[in-house]
Amino acid sequence: MFNKTYVWSGVLIGFLLLGLMGQPQKVFAASRSDVNKLNKGKIHKEMGKSQPKFVLGPEDIVEISVWGNREFAGDLPVRPDGNISIPLIGDVKVEGLTPAEVTILITRSLRKFITDANVTVFVKQINSINISIAGEVNAPGTYKINRPITLLHLFSISHGFTDRADLKNSFLLRKGEKMDIDFYNLVKKGDLSQNTWVLPNDLIFIKDNFNNRINVIGEVTEPQVITFQEGMTVLDAILIARGLTDVAKPKGTKVYRRSQNRKGQIEKIPVDLNEVISDGDLTKNISLKPGDIIHVPRSFF
Repeated sequence: MFNKTYVWSGVLIGFLLLGLMGQPQKVFAASRSDVNKLNKGKIHKEMGKSQPKFVLGPEDIVEISVWGNREFAGDLPVRPDGNISIPLIGDVKVEGLTPAEVTILITRSLRKFITDANVTVFVKQINSINISIAGEVNAPGTYKINRPITLLHLFSISHGFTDRADLKNSFLLRKGEKMDIDFYNLVKKGDLSQNTWVLPNDLIFIKDNFNNRINVIGEVTEPQVITFQEGMTVLDAILIARGLTDVAKPKGTKVYRRSQNRKGQIEKIPVDLNEVISDGDLTKNISLKPGDIIHVPRSFF
């Protein structure tokens, strides 16, 4: 009886194990497929528009060949007027056309002279994608790009931003119009829906954060202009300026701030740094706003 019970128990456990072994494989395959679909959709959504088609422009070089007709073989530069010159046909406007469209155009034109013209258009060099980035990047200038790129790629090529960059007010200029792109959300928050494709002749301008700086003046070891950061306090700014001098009057410290309610008016906010530093009263350690000026006066004994 013991042996039979043992045998039936083993058979039952075996069936259970087989069922458990088979089930996860099916579930995992379905889950992986679903994840791939979701990720693919997410990527397209985050990237916004799909990669733009490459179109020819001035300074690009194409190779035109017509099967069985060697006189057509050779490299042809796209002239500043957007044309190339082809035997029998003459000037052909190719600026703004894809290589496939140029192939169709040349084929149709040549069939007036060669009934079975078989044309191939090959792009030898891409020189027409010129993108300019100016302002607070480490390597500003105009870049010749040999393939479509995104904003993040361009920021990498230009070696990133200086510590004076104001991403919230920076912009992309396309055909004389500012594009609705949030550089701050793209770079600081990873919002890839803002990572647009950069087009030929785009101008990206990274503004200076001059209006967002904090001025620390008076009796501090190193008076200076510092870059405002979210959450910065008076004590943070004083520490960046290497602390107070021996003749400083901490109790008389003031923060000068442009009033939001009264245009052009300056608020004068007293800050007793003695209470902040000596007494440890952090409630007196006020938060700063962009454009604040901190003045620590001299103590006269």
